[in-house]
Formats: sequence, structure tokens, C-alpha cells
Amino acid sequence: MGEITNEMIWQAIKELADQLQQTNGQVERLAKQVQQTNEQVEQLTKQVQQTNEQVEQLTKQVQQTNEQVEQLTKQVQQTNEQVEQLTKQVQQTNEQVHRLSEQVSDMDQRLTDVANGQKILVEELFENKKEIKRIKTALNLY
Repeated sequence: MGEITNEMIWQAIKELADQLQQTNGQVERLAKQVQQTNEQVEQLTKQVQQTNEQVEQLTKQVQQTNEQVEQLTKQVQQTNEQVEQLTKQVQQTNEQVHRLSEQVSDMDQRLTDVANGQKILVEELFENKKEIKRIKTALNLY
């Protein structure tokens, strides 16, 4: 049992060559898997980049919408202030109209009183003229 023959060495080399071939096949399969995985990673990276770009665009749109909402809110506030001012002006105008209405009513009453007074004066004047005429007739001065 002690001698190693050439045939034994060739057999060992052959077995090692077979193992090496199998290992090379496994390495090639693993290399293909690594390449496929790398391609998948590249595709996922592109998808992530596209998604990030979409998120950036959506963020910009949200910011623009927020700015528009802020502007509209300011416009609504300004409009509300204007409405409040107009409401106050309308109230003041209504108060003035009410006062003027009362003044007109008061003036109407005064004019009615003046007209009634003038009517009485005219009636008294007419009566006085009739009385003067009667007295003149009585005195024959007419």
C-alpha cells in the first residue's frame, strides 16, 4: 500500500478537474444571478428615482396650491373687511335716512300747522274785511 502510481495521480487530477468544472459552472450560474440581481437593482433604482421626481413634482404642486389657498384666504379676509365697512356705512346711512324721515315728518307737521294757521288768518281777514265793509256802510263812508 505505499506506492502512489501515475494512474492514481491522474485519477486525482481528473477528479479535481471535474470538481473545478462543477465549481466553474456554479460560479457562472452565480455570476448570471448576480448580473440579473444587478439589473433588477438598476431597474428599482430608476423606479425609485422616477418616484422621487414624482414626489418632488407633487410637493411643488402642493406648495403652489397652499400659496393659492393663502392668497384666496387673504382675499376673503379683505372682502369680509370690505363687507363689514359697507355694512357700517349702510347702517349709518339708514340712521341718517331715519333722522331725515323724522325731520321731514316734523316739517310736514309744521307746514300743516302753518297752513292751518294761514287758513284761520285768511278766514279772520275775510271776516275782518266783511266787518270793515259793514262798518263803512254803516258810517256811509264807502
